[in-house]
Amino acid sequence: MKKGFQGWLLAATLLPVAVSAESLSYNFIEGGLALYPSYESQTFIGVDTRGSIALNDNVFAFGGLKFLTDDVDLTALHIGAGYRHGIDPKTDLWGGVTIEYQDVDYSGACNFCGSVDDTALGLRGGIRHQVDEKLEVGGGARIITGDLDYVGLTATGRYAIERNLKLFGEVDLYDGELGLIGGLTLEF
Repeated sequence: MKKGFQGWLLAATLLPVAVSAESLSYNFIEGGLALYPSYESQTFIGVDTRGSIALNDNVFAFGGLKFLTDDVDLTALHIGAGYRHGIDPKTDLWGGVTIEYQDVDYSGACNFCGSVDDTALGLRGGIRHQVDEKLEVGGGARIITGDLDYVGLTATGRYAIERNLKLFGEVDLYDGELGLIGGLTLEF
């Protein structure tokens, strides 16, 4: 074989590897601390965990659990399926349908308040963009229906500290209330 042809053959063989290295992963788990300093006159602090697993090139399953506490405890759990549409190798639009469970426990806030829980449908979606090999940025929106309905908006950044380990930070507008979330993402 001629050397020029061997070079092209090698490049063609490695091209799918290069493209997949740039594409965004939908196989991850992440978790961290969440702070909502003035949500409903509470200073909520707690944990936020979530994960995703690709079922094929475009379809993925995802879910998450948020537990926040102060005088009132708030638990939010979601699970669903989503579809990603690649705009280019570094940018995806995605959307999904979820089942959402929320529980608000007022028992610590007053003598006899009880709790309120709700299970409803949700719509989630957003955009993700890989800026370079280390930095990913994205934005998202969610509309949750039911008795405890709300709208949420997020802006997220992930910075790779190792090949499959990233630091993440997120600003969350949870029903109009500002929240800050930070932690680790592990891709697999």
